[in-house]
Amino acid sequence: MWIHRLAQTLQQDFLPSHCLICHNSCEPNELLCGGCRHSIRRNPWACLHCGHPGSALTNHCRGNTALDFLQAGLEYSGVTRDLIHRWKFKGAIELTYLLVQLALETTPIKERYHALVPVPMHWRGRWRRGYNQSRLLAQVLGQTGKQQFQCRLAMVDKLRASPRKRAHHHMDRQQRLKSSRGRYTTSASFSGQSVLIIDDVVTTGTTLEAVAETLKRAGAVRIDAWCLARAPEFSGT
Repeated sequence: MWIHRLAQTLQQDFLPSHCLICHNSCEPNELLCGGCRHSIRRNPWACLHCGHPGSALTNHCRGNTALDFLQAGLEYSGVTRDLIHRWKFKGAIELTYLLVQLALETTPIKERYHALVPVPMHWRGRWRRGYNQSRLLAQVLGQTGKQQFQCRLAMVDKLRASPRKRAHHHMDRQQRLKSSRGRYTTSASFSGQSVLIIDDVVTTGTTLEAVAETLKRAGAVRIDAWCLARAPEFSGT
């Protein structure tokens, strides 16, 4: 183990850094070169309820939802999609901090919350992947909140998820709605609390809405969500 740490130190100090995406040289201790970082598509004017790009002022979402407010700072495309895929499916959890910082540059957390609630995974899915990526995000955001608000934002990992019969990427929007309804439960009380749900990528928003409904039944009075990225318009809508 100490040999591995020594090798990492020597590489950082004496060997040039290379961009994860294009493999060109970049600044020491940086994971992306300036060109790849600049190519990342941001999502600053998103719909406040579903994260749809460019819809903050158009009343894009007209229905009543359990979710009060949604932030998704990046568009799930290009460099961002590549980074999230490595992080989520290839075990590159060392990218967690970079992804959080990229999203926070566009959508900083400005409010105080009683709890950061990561979207839960069923234990079988968590066992196969080795971790819950939403929980990793909540842990880093908790530390970021400590720096920003001089107090640590508490992660409350008290929700449970039942297993899915099929992966969501095989379903259209209506199937996702049916699959997510009633899937999340909690025995914890969130009475009178303001809560921030943490997730990685928003596609149709059905998962976030199902989690928000669970938290509302548990007594939460304000339920917002913070996500890394919003997928382009879902073809199944």
